[in-house]
Amino acid sequence: MPNLTANRFLALAAIALIAINLRTAVSSLSPVVTFIQQEFSLPVVAIGLLGLAAPLAFAFATSISTKPARRWGVELTLLITVFAIIAGNSIRAIAIDAGTLFAGSMLSLLGMGIGNVLLPVMVRRYFPNRIGIVSSFYITLTALSATIGSLFAVPVAEAAGWRLSLGQWALFAAFALIPLFPLLKNNRPPDEINPEKTRLPVWKSPTALAIVGVQGMTAIFGYVSFAWLPLLLVEHSGVSEFTAGSLLALFAIMGLPVSLVVPVLASKYPRAQSWIVFFSATVGSLGALGILFEFPGLWLWVVLLGLGPTMFPLALTLFNLRSRSQQTVLAVSSFGQGVSYSLASIAVLMVGILRELTGGWEASLWLMFAVAITSSLAGIQIAKRSFVDDELKV
Repeated sequence: MPNLTANRFLALAAIALIAINLRTAVSSLSPVVTFIQQEFSLPVVAIGLLGLAAPLAFAFATSISTKPARRWGVELTLLITVFAIIAGNSIRAIAIDAGTLFAGSMLSLLGMGIGNVLLPVMVRRYFPNRIGIVSSFYITLTALSATIGSLFAVPVAEAAGWRLSLGQWALFAAFALIPLFPLLKNNRPPDEINPEKTRLPVWKSPTALAIVGVQGMTAIFGYVSFAWLPLLLVEHSGVSEFTAGSLLALFAIMGLPVSLVVPVLASKYPRAQSWIVFFSATVGSLGALGILFEFPGLWLWVVLLGLGPTMFPLALTLFNLRSRSQQTVLAVSSFGQGVSYSLASIAVLMVGILRELTGGWEASLWLMFAVAITSSLAGIQIAKRSFVDDELKV
């Protein structure tokens, strides 16, 4: 029992410290773009590519994450991903041009993407009877990660330069190594499963597709906002760069309350899951319209836009709640995140193209509105409360 308790304590610490590093590289770059431009050129196309790096890296990470997890084990794979996060953030801090900045971003984001896939497996392994509360805990820290990345980016850049502003997250990530090293004694693949069983045809499951819709909306809203929202608010709403960075932090911080509540609510009250989807679609669409038509109270519309990705903690929780085994969790997590981040990559690129073609942001905001409204369809399937395993007869 003491050994079991120690393992769970270390696992919880590892989950927490990895989670709080899963979004810092995403949200810390766009607020300091103007500082970087003072040192070397970053045209709008380059800014778009840097914004595209996050969902692109996350999508690619989901396609490769299951192989090392099966071959080397979950704990060892997570250790390697933390080293990738550290190295990537360090490269960003010493970048000499847009190319090295992009390379460092991709490396750190690949590590974060693999962490996205494997943390639900860690929760299932060490806390099978506490999935809701532990999911709530680590998803809240993931949301906090996005908030602190954007909140501290500009003040640190003003005080010590943009390089320290980006590089500080390498040191922050290093703390996650402390509990991971002793956990290596438990290192093994999920459920000691046959590799073939992780290649489940989850795209044939209506529930898995609904989870993709749930996470797809939140990925598009999140990564389009992290890539473009500061520039959008400066150009469309006429705010200052500092205000735009602060509003991005406000957008990100809205993930904190829902991350605390949604996983527990979804676990204890299954009927609430579909209503969470409908709520998310409604507030997200209202936020996009409020910014589009420049209604008074910009902060309110940013809050509603930030509440749009309420489905993010729901999607991560549904990986476990709609799966009967670790192998299904891994398969659904990999599939859901791979597709959703691919959609987000396309959306980030489309927003940049629309901005260049139209010279404004109206078309992009209409796109966000359409994504939010369409995502409500996923709630219909979620309401059926089916399991992926049952639909695939695993």
